[in-house]
Amino acid sequence: MKKNSKAITLQNHSKNVNLKMTHLLFFILLTLLFVSCSKNDDNDIIITPPILGGQELETEIIENREEAVQTFTLNGGGTGEIYGEEGTVLYFPPNSIVDQSGAPVSGAITIELIEIYDKAKMLLTKMPTNGKRPNGDVETLVSGGEFYVNANQNGEQLELASGFQLFAPTETFDNDMNIFNGESEDCDGDTMECDIVWEEDEQTGLEPIQREGPDGQVVSGYGSFIGNFGWTNIDRWYNDPRPKTMLQVDVPEGFDNTNCNVYVSYDGEPTALALLDIYDSETGLFSEHYGLIPIGLEVHIIFVSVQDDQYVYAIQGTTIEENHLEVIGTTNTTTEAGLVDLINDLP
Repeated sequence: MKKNSKAITLQNHSKNVNLKMTHLLFFILLTLLFVSCSKNDDNDIIITPPILGGQELETEIIENREEAVQTFTLNGGGTGEIYGEEGTVLYFPPNSIVDQSGAPVSGAITIELIEIYDKAKMLLTKMPTNGKRPNGDVETLVSGGEFYVNANQNGEQLELASGFQLFAPTETFDNDMNIFNGESEDCDGDTMECDIVWEEDEQTGLEPIQREGPDGQVVSGYGSFIGNFGWTNIDRWYNDPRPKTMLQVDVPEGFDNTNCNVYVSYDGEPTALALLDIYDSETGLFSEHYGLIPIGLEVHIIFVSVQDDQYVYAIQGTTIEENHLEVIGTTNTTTEAGLVDLINDLP
């Protein structure tokens, strides 16, 4: 970025110039002081802490999602099978993909896939395991894999006439897992740029599958027939019989819901990462929705922002108490790779 600058030349022996310059500097400092201050009802001067930039964090999240996209080409109208880098398999039957007029497509089709199987990738892409109940309550899910699938031809968005088969590898099949769809509550455009909450799809089931992998080996996993493009998640509700309470987190000065995110990593659950998506501007506290955190639960609170091309973070282990208030103390800076290692090392 280019900056315009002007040089002011002063005569070395000019008392008037020096005096005027002194007055000018004093006026500027006084003006800045009043601009950065506000008054309360008692007419006391309150110094307002600076709000750090939030655009870097938002940009980083979108870039991480875009970088996670794997692109494949299917010929013959989109019929065929693709293999994701982390073991996801997609199979598109004949005539399953149509154009926006409903006509079957022919020729080469581009398939896009994102696959997310761990907390670090969930955090970097801001794809937490927050699920919405039919009554509107938002609770934590345990994920068996999050997926973004889309198709286009020469830049034109395509549609599904029937659906495609999704296979997600797992060592142990969990009968409580089900299909959840990613719904956006904050924008109507490209879901790649939206915050997502997961809603259970009671019409779509899962079944255990053993199939041949790309290298010929036998792989076990979840199988389902998916009827929509966009975000899909294999999940179960986190179930804990202990009494519940509200969790609130106090972040460092200068941070709010525009420039940082606060997550709760559930110890012992490699794929349970909740986002504290409620922010009270009066108290400056982050919280979850309805006081549904189990008392006695062992967790790690993760505070994260991006400032000056570095991740600003804090990771604090704690055991949830009644009306729990967690205060974020010291923050550190690291690279993306360093943050990934820290999160992957959590219990």
